[in-house]
Amino acid sequence: MANRLDPVIVFDIGASRLRAGVAIGPRLDMRVEYPTPRTAEGILSIIDRILSTFRDKGYWEDVVAISVATIGPLDMKTGEVVAAPNLGGIRIDLGRALSGYGKRVYIVNDCVAAVWGEYVFGLRHRYENIVYVTISTGIGGGVIVDGNLLLGKKGNAHEIGHIVVDSERKMRCGCGGWGHWEAYGGGANIPRYTRFLLETKYRGTKENSPLYSLVKTGRLTARELYTLAAGGDELASLIIDEINHYHVAGFESVVNVYDPEVVVVGGSIALNNWRLVVEPVAEKIKEGIVTTVPHIIPANFGDDEVLIGAAAIAYETPSSVLRIRERLNNHNHYRGVDG
Repeated sequence: MANRLDPVIVFDIGASRLRAGVAIGPRLDMRVEYPTPRTAEGILSIIDRILSTFRDKGYWEDVVAISVATIGPLDMKTGEVVAAPNLGGIRIDLGRALSGYGKRVYIVNDCVAAVWGEYVFGLRHRYENIVYVTISTGIGGGVIVDGNLLLGKKGNAHEIGHIVVDSERKMRCGCGGWGHWEAYGGGANIPRYTRFLLETKYRGTKENSPLYSLVKTGRLTARELYTLAAGGDELASLIIDEINHYHVAGFESVVNVYDPEVVVVGGSIALNNWRLVVEPVAEKIKEGIVTTVPHIIPANFGDDEVLIGAAAIAYETPSSVLRIRERLNNHNHYRGVDG
């Protein structure tokens, strides 16, 4: 673990953006951002470019670690991103690529980092049971139970976006499964689900809505849908109600399984459309959970949520991260948390 006054280079590899910075405690310097390439080679090239830039700026000698928070799923025993659905199924061997830089390396899921950052840099003074949910390009989660960060055998115990919320299996997820939460509510899949609804349940409904032309021409995005609904488009509001039906199922499943005191919600879709997404879902889940209703709050660090979380992983490494590295050390081909 690093001293909180020591600089740590942090990365947030998302489906849309690749961000990085130099963390000193919860403070970030030297932020940079790129569109996320769609190939492993492209991603690794940008990471190398960023590390070279930070080296040239004079940070390198004092940097004690490189901490990467990335979309998954992961294989933490090797430091690989395994067939990431929201990056076209590519595999990224981050561990091997980072092994030659001579720094201690941490590689975790982005939402795992986010929930740990929330805990380390504030929430643990009030809560020991926390779930982090992101609703963005995809849907993901991070979970702390009784102060322990959950990981699972390879570091994927939090993949809540792949909870089955539709037994009729109408929509296929990017991972290949059917009926997953992310297939209905993830930003990358919302245009496809909207098209499905306009061709089935809402066929011919409110034909003056711009949604029809946006879908027909392939120009519909999740942002467009929520903008139309906020502006009063009735069909867009109906579609969002359909999406929220699955958000409710997802949130109810998460709350019933993990029994959190608080659910922290992040991601661009949720944070930019709180009234349309989170408020109705928070109200509805009261009807379908077997435990007490948790507090539902917005992420505390905004766009920096994952970067701050990556810093927290380096500064106060969770015991579950240490254990998985020790347990699978024979597979280690990069300088992980064990040195």
